[in-house]
Amino acid sequence: MHVAGKVFLGLGVVMLLIGGIMTVMGGDSLEDAGEWEPMEMSDYSGTAGSSEYTFSGEDMLVMVRDDVRCDEFSFSVTNDTGENNAKVSCEEDGEKPYGHEDDPEGWYHMATISAWDYERGEYTIESNEDYELVPMWEVLGDVVTDAAGGFLGILGGVGLAGCGICSLLLGGVLALVLKDPQPPVMVQQPSQ
Repeated sequence: MHVAGKVFLGLGVVMLLIGGIMTVMGGDSLEDAGEWEPMEMSDYSGTAGSSEYTFSGEDMLVMVRDDVRCDEFSFSVTNDTGENNAKVSCEEDGEKPYGHEDDPEGWYHMATISAWDYERGEYTIESNEDYELVPMWEVLGDVVTDAAGGFLGILGGVGLAGCGICSLLLGGVLALVLKDPQPPVMVQQPSQ
């Protein structure tokens, strides 16, 4: 077999293996894209009762453990004017909040503290359960980044595997067509 055929066959196998691994890893990353941990991303951990909170103007998700019934959860965010725009919206069964299907495992998104509803400043939060305040745009950014990374990993892996297949085909053709160079043979003619 000619050395060119061996090289292309070897490269094809390596690219095919690496492409397969990249595709599987990209799929895993894409599958895990929606998973995040509220306690790791939390900017503020509040306990049941009254807490003082400085609102920075960034939209915050109010996350509570999933053993808390939605219709029994109370949450209010007030300043010296007494204004409270935090609303908890429950499904008809009263057990779960609306849109709970995309919440992280073990948690419910019960309310949102929005920059549209609140000015920056000092607030008092009243709650009957422990909660975590998580920056909404940071969560969304992490989910989108993970999803894009997974998609690009799959795309790159499939592309590299395709190149590996082409290299294998080219190596096979070269192995069949090209012959190894033979050393020159000298034939001596008998002298007359």
